[in-house]
Amino acid sequence: MTLLQAVILGFVQGLTEFFPISSSGHLVIIQGLFGIKEPMLAFDIFLHAGSLVAVLIYFRRDIWNLFTAQRMMLLYLAAASVPTAIIGLMLKDAVEELFTRPHITGYMFMITGVLLIGASLYTAFTRRRIQGRVGLANALITGTAQGLAIIPGISRSGATIASGIMSGIGREQAFRFSFLLSIPAIIGAIMIKAHNITDGLLSANMPCFLLGAVTAMLTGLFSVSVLLKVVKSNKLYFFGIYCIISASLIIVLL
Repeated sequence: MTLLQAVILGFVQGLTEFFPISSSGHLVIIQGLFGIKEPMLAFDIFLHAGSLVAVLIYFRRDIWNLFTAQRMMLLYLAAASVPTAIIGLMLKDAVEELFTRPHITGYMFMITGVLLIGASLYTAFTRRRIQGRVGLANALITGTAQGLAIIPGISRSGATIASGIMSGIGREQAFRFSFLLSIPAIIGAIMIKAHNITDGLLSANMPCFLLGAVTAMLTGLFSVSVLLKVVKSNKLYFFGIYCIISASLIIVLL
């Protein structure tokens, strides 16, 4: 891996981890274009660490509120993390193989696109009935969606925000719950893959790993702020259209 490739992959991670267009799906495609055939688990840990730092910085006030004014939200986040962990552990081995099969990723992009368009339509037609609050039921639904997003091509942020909205949570609240829920998920993913990090630390590619992580963090801070504006204006369908177009191209060309 070259430094330029590390920057590109870090940029893709930071942009697509937060935009609802599947970071894992895009990394599969980019790695395929670079001719990288094997999953780069150590590098993936660094990219996720960069994304995690971006979330912690951007949502620092929300995180503080979890331990002061919104302690009940901690219970909902814990409950939502249970189906995420169960599904993630069940699918972990099968999913790693999918990182070398871009064609299947294309079909998963299609699912993401349908979810995003569906969430926009739901909001448009049921504006008055949306309660705007997180409860146990919609927390579990959101957590299940996050677990399924381990599959490349299904966007974590897209699946959780869309499922949150369609289960009755207000748009901005669904956005914030989605990213707070990503914190234990990202930490869990890093811990599961931690046994591979020794190879990364001893690798000559360490400068590439660090550069990729920093790029992912900086790009992530930008993209999450843009996504909030998109969610507030109920324009998630733009990303949905992008995913469906991308899915069509991937299915036809790869």
